[in-house]
Amino acid sequence: MFLITGATGTVGSELLALLADRNVPVRAMTRTPAKAKFPAGVEVAAGDFDRPDSLAAALDGVDKVFVLPPGYGPDGPVQERNLVAAAARAGVSHLVKLSTSGVTFDATDPISTGHRLGEQVIKDSGLAWTMLRPGTFMVYLYGYAPTIVAEQSMYVTEGDPVSAMIHPRDIAAVAAHVLTTPGHDSQAYTLTGGQALSPRDQADIIGQILGQPIKLIERTPAETQAEFDRPGWSGPRLEALLELKHQSTAWDWKIFDTVERLTGNPPLPLHDWVRENIHIFR
Repeated sequence: MFLITGATGTVGSELLALLADRNVPVRAMTRTPAKAKFPAGVEVAAGDFDRPDSLAAALDGVDKVFVLPPGYGPDGPVQERNLVAAAARAGVSHLVKLSTSGVTFDATDPISTGHRLGEQVIKDSGLAWTMLRPGTFMVYLYGYAPTIVAEQSMYVTEGDPVSAMIHPRDIAAVAAHVLTTPGHDSQAYTLTGGQALSPRDQADIIGQILGQPIKLIERTPAETQAEFDRPGWSGPRLEALLELKHQSTAWDWKIFDTVERLTGNPPLPLHDWVRENIHIFR
């Protein structure tokens, strides 16, 4: 039995679908089971990283866990610590953590630092572990949808990185492979897509599939910050994301062959993700 945490999220939902399609015994953990919709054959368990007493039932009879905590606060990887303690008591044999490529490249932004500390908690657990470290998700492009719809324009920040963006389904495919095959103990896998694309490339792909050109408009970091300040969206989370983007210019363009090497299939191109989600840009 595999337990998937973060089961309603971008990667967790893709992973559940892959495992259910293969008739693999799988259980989804969510804080609100009554509101969640999962594929047929998926067990559902109530569980919350921040409520350690809720984890024992979710982990009962589980062999491996896909670890995807909601985030990191000022107290560090408390959620990983809670899960690790409960997993050890439940007799779990293997933890597979979704981390970030910033850890591979020694990034010091708050997001990468949180994942690095979370990884260390899992490494210190005494259980077998595997780390998955994806770069930028293709779903990042959701953030550009409102102005593409309204103005046929894509506003980016000066210095935004060239990115080997990855489809969430490829991350899920690697996770499914790691969970269901041996030989991944104490491995850290950095995951990317197969093409390094500039913001201009990304806009051109969206425009090509939309059938209309997309204007690319660059803003300074201060202008981007002010744009988020107006509706009250600024704060530590935004600052952390902007810092990660700034630091990732040094590596986000690098392409790793991990997806194809582990799954046997090349990474899905951005064209595929845009076609699947073209409704958000119309």
